[in-house]
Amino acid sequence: MPSALSISSHVVHGYVGNRAMVFPLQYAGWDVDALNTTNYSNHPGYGKFKGTKTTPDQISDLIEGLEAILNVKSDYELIITGYTPSEDALKVIFDRVSSNIYSSSSSSSSSSSSLPSSSVPLWILDPVLGDNGKLYVSEGLIPIYETILKSGYVTLITPNQFEFETLVGVKIDSSLESLKSALEKFHDKFPKIPNLVISSVSIGDKMYSVGYNKGKAFYIEVEEIDCSFSGCGDLFTALISIEIFNDNPSHELTPKVLGNVLVKLNKILQHTFESEKVKMKGAPFTNVKDLSLISSRHVLTDRTSHEHEVEYL
Repeated sequence: MPSALSISSHVVHGYVGNRAMVFPLQYAGWDVDALNTTNYSNHPGYGKFKGTKTTPDQISDLIEGLEAILNVKSDYELIITGYTPSEDALKVIFDRVSSNIYSSSSSSSSSSSSLPSSSVPLWILDPVLGDNGKLYVSEGLIPIYETILKSGYVTLITPNQFEFETLVGVKIDSSLESLKSALEKFHDKFPKIPNLVISSVSIGDKMYSVGYNKGKAFYIEVEEIDCSFSGCGDLFTALISIEIFNDNPSHELTPKVLGNVLVKLNKILQHTFESEKVKMKGAPFTNVKDLSLISSRHVLTDRTSHEHEVEYL
């Protein structure tokens, strides 16, 4: 049974952060340890919440505790990092992960687009910064994420369009030419990142998910649902994490991997949307605060491979 360490936020109610990532991984057959960077009653999208952020010292202590009982370099196949609430917390995570897992691996070499050694976990990073043109963390996290992405330790990142634009320092102006130029700038700035997924990008009047693997870029049209879903990005990261290990010994992002994730994500979101329609009894809505994740669990173990119309840049 593969094992993972997932470092992200926690809510008592709802499905965002670790609550949207741990269950899908476990149901798909992963043994998952969860390190929570927050302990909130619910996510802020409700308009009010209670709880606390995990302090940098507490995060450091928790990782130190794991290191006392595990060989974190060999006992985990995968490390996932998501929402981190502060600059100091992100620094601690990077310092502990890099020094205790990756510092002596081959990924620290100067070669570009190199995958970490097979003897260390893959690191999948969701650089949670914001969405819809707005940051919801401190600007101070941006240069720390940039340092992490330049380290050579990260196998795959899963930003949304706003996060990608923020990290690269360019805007995608709804054209394929602009997207291609932005990806080239991404590669120039972060040459050691072998795999990238931009979960959704608006091109013209359509939405696409964009994949990038070692200099090759492709995109697949996304089935749109006229609604926003809290926790969607966290679920997307979990699904990518599962799929990149399924019958994929190189652990590289391919059109097949991304396409299968998009099918599963759409099924879960569509089920969530239909469930919300029943709950709202015909009243209009444009946002769903919580994913119907448990009642969609059958989707998580579907190993069907789907054909997709793939375009290359």
